[in-house]
Amino acid sequence: MEKGFTLAEILITLGIIGVVSAMTIPILLQNYTEKRTVSILRKTQSIIAQSMKMAEEEYGDMEGWFTEPTRAARTLKIGENLKPFLKLALDCGMTDTDGKCIVNAYYLQKNGSPRLNYAQYDAYKVVLLNGAAVWWIYEPSEGITHFYIDTNGKYSPNTWGKDLFMFEYSNNSLRPMGAPDSIFPYETNCKTKNSTGVGCAYYVLTQQNMNYLH
Repeated sequence: MEKGFTLAEILITLGIIGVVSAMTIPILLQNYTEKRTVSILRKTQSIIAQSMKMAEEEYGDMEGWFTEPTRAARTLKIGENLKPFLKLALDCGMTDTDGKCIVNAYYLQKNGSPRLNYAQYDAYKVVLLNGAAVWWIYEPSEGITHFYIDTNGKYSPNTWGKDLFMFEYSNNSLRPMGAPDSIFPYETNCKTKNSTGVGCAYYVLTQQNMNYLH
């Protein structure tokens, strides 16, 4: 006589499967999200670097583009010269208070505290065809341009080191923040749980992971 499973045994088995699923599915989703973030950040950095190279081949070195002294005017000029070489899904220009390109709210630091609302900042904002939001700000006092990449556009978590990363462009080079000689080195601006997260781009691009989140 064959013996089947009792109802209690089936319920216990289903319960075990449920517990295991509850433990493993979030980890799998997190791993997928982080791998996707790494991939998009790499591709977007390459897109910006190549587009800047083509713009400078067309118009000369960036420092020769400017006739206006203000940060906003120079940021706008970079947009005028750079956009023809970018494949854009959205162009929000210098203002984005409607939150079409980036979230109209404070981006959070890695430690959870608010940093800046870039939608209302003097930055030129676009969304690329790969879904990444990109904006840039020229800093006259430093003679460099800061580029910001939000790998999933205006969508959450909108947090430094999770989906928002910073680069600087000068001397024909796009450099990720977090490099030892950058103004936001990894050791003090990404590595620890209570850091800002502004210096995480270098780690992501060199290590090809986001293990500093764990």
